Amino acid sequence: MIGRSIATLAIVAFGYVVAVCAATIVTVALILTSLITMDSGADGAVFALLGELPTILMVGFVWTFFCAFPGFVVAILLGERQGWDRWRSYAVAGLVNAAAALAIFAVFVDWPFAAPAIVVASFPGGFAGGAAYWACAGRPVARRRGLAA
Repeated sequence: MIGRSIATLAIVAFGYVVAVCAATIVTVALILTSLITMDSGADGAVFALLGELPTILMVGFVWTFFCAFPGFVVAILLGERQGWDRWRSYAVAGLVNAAAALAIFAVFVDWPFAAPAIVVASFPGGFAGGAAYWACAGRPVARRRGLAA
């Protein structure tokens, strides 16, 4: 029983890391896309940022990891209590968690709402993170519960 619980917790933790990676990549990609469309690629703003891409992704990962964690815990507890067994439930939970993570982020840094591209890009990122969680961890955990085929 304890071994099974530890294994499930490890799967959930791994799923969270994958979800944060997916959310960060999608969010950063959408932000960079908005830069391309703002200047039609003329000023090369996005190309100047490409050299900084690893740093941008790492900073985004760290902020997302800590700011999204409380909402993730709520989503997992709710999912287990409600017996979620479909990807859409977790994807929508990730979408909702984006709002919560932005609110937590705003406590530490007051500018995310001054940058609409970050706010707008966070919601599809959260959706992608929730779907990624389901793909790598939600489905196996649900199978362990005997819910998903």
